[in-house]
Amino acid sequence: MENLREKFIIVLTGDEEEKVLYETLNKVKYLELRIDLFLKTHTEDELIEWIKKVKRIGDNKIIGTLRWYKEAGEDYFYLSDKKRLDIYRQISDFVDIIDVEIKSNICDKVCEICKSKKKEIILSYHNFKKTPDINILKKIVKKGKKYQANMIKIATKITTKKHLFTLIEFTYRYSKKTNLIVVPMGGNIYERLIPLVFGSFFTYVHLNKKVAPCQPSYFEISQFIDLMEPKMV
Repeated sequence: MENLREKFIIVLTGDEEEKVLYETLNKVKYLELRIDLFLKTHTEDELIEWIKKVKRIGDNKIIGTLRWYKEAGEDYFYLSDKKRLDIYRQISDFVDIIDVEIKSNICDKVCEICKSKKKEIILSYHNFKKTPDINILKKIVKKGKKYQANMIKIATKITTKKHLFTLIEFTYRYSKKTNLIVVPMGGNIYERLIPLVFGSFFTYVHLNKKVAPCQPSYFEISQFIDLMEPKMV
């Protein structure tokens, strides 16, 4: 349990208080900038300065994400494929990792940007309705490896124990073959943490606004781990 905090990715949208950023960013290694949600309340002219500001506050590896509206859940901001591709090019010099949906129309072009800029890439898949059969998840991994993804992210809704068991089995079997980020959406904190035990690299937390169903805050999940650690000794 002692290394779980190293597996947090804090998700930022641009609406966080500066004081909170200074208090938390140096406690984690990775940040995800949800640029689509930033642009929902800010102008594009403010984008690069926001990224630079975040980089000045903490020594973090930064993931740049412009979530495809088809995989963004209810809280989405529509951006055309052309606009998304243009912004990915703009941010590629300022982030360390880029996340793009493996099923999106621009996946191959974003992969080319990452290759030319020597950036790492996360190819992601989100399903806000259910957890598909393990054979479908296997095909996503196969496609991600074909694109030479540095990591493959699978985030699916769990509504039954079977869904959670599917993700656990999938994580256990395929994390040995590729770098996986597996996120059960819609469950409790404990269920969110379970894939980490079976080989998932990270889980996502927010500071003041959840961007996925039942996504815990950094403070909630830290408190949970503090309570659990004595029982794990």
